[in-house]
Amino acid sequence: MNPSEAAGGRSDRNKRMDVKNRDQMEYLTERTLIRDFIPYPRFLLNMNLTQTARILYALLLDRSKISRNNGWKNEKGYVYVIYPIIDLAQVLDKSHMTIKKALNELEDAGLLERQKQGFSKPNLLYVRIPAEGKKSVPVRERKVSPNKMSNNQMIYSQINKEREAHSAYGKYNNVFLSETEYGELKQEIREIDRLIEELSSYMRSSGKQYADHAVTLRRWAERAAPVKNILDYTCSEEDSL
Repeated sequence: MNPSEAAGGRSDRNKRMDVKNRDQMEYLTERTLIRDFIPYPRFLLNMNLTQTARILYALLLDRSKISRNNGWKNEKGYVYVIYPIIDLAQVLDKSHMTIKKALNELEDAGLLERQKQGFSKPNLLYVRIPAEGKKSVPVRERKVSPNKMSNNQMIYSQINKEREAHSAYGKYNNVFLSETEYGELKQEIREIDRLIEELSSYMRSSGKQYADHAVTLRRWAERAAPVKNILDYTCSEEDSL
């Protein structure tokens, strides 16, 4: 190993590559053609996500444009993406486990919904846009100067602006659901009220915010559900019909 590498420095080879890359770069001018790029939404900067999850979301958002052009949507008109984990890992130069963790992050934050297609088939990925990404909140409407607000406070303020039609639930009145959402959750999840209280306490103690509380509650319920025993219908040749 090169001594500079052993000391935590950069190898001479890497330095030569940097010099070569710099020689191939050029300055931007009025006539410079800017090549294709991946959109990176500003709201990602204010969300409690790892950098891998943020880049992964930007990549899936970019792929959604192709899906929309191809007409890949469900019966409700929701556009979905088909992007196997093995391909995502290769593009981002990450392990399969890292990609899976990043996908879980996005789903927990309400930015992604996965739909299983069956054995050996890739999931359908529904990229979601948070409420604060649809409408900007003018600075003059905020009571506190943006320079004095934390990222979580800013995102919480923006979410509240978009959720005026929702009712506040939980001990700390920070879980926002519409009447329709609460009614559907009540039918789907037996202990929904307990989950709402847990989400309310967790958000208050951690300062973490979610783009869609209904999706987050469903995600929590799925993780808390016990694994059902699978019945064995196999039989011997003598017992078969």
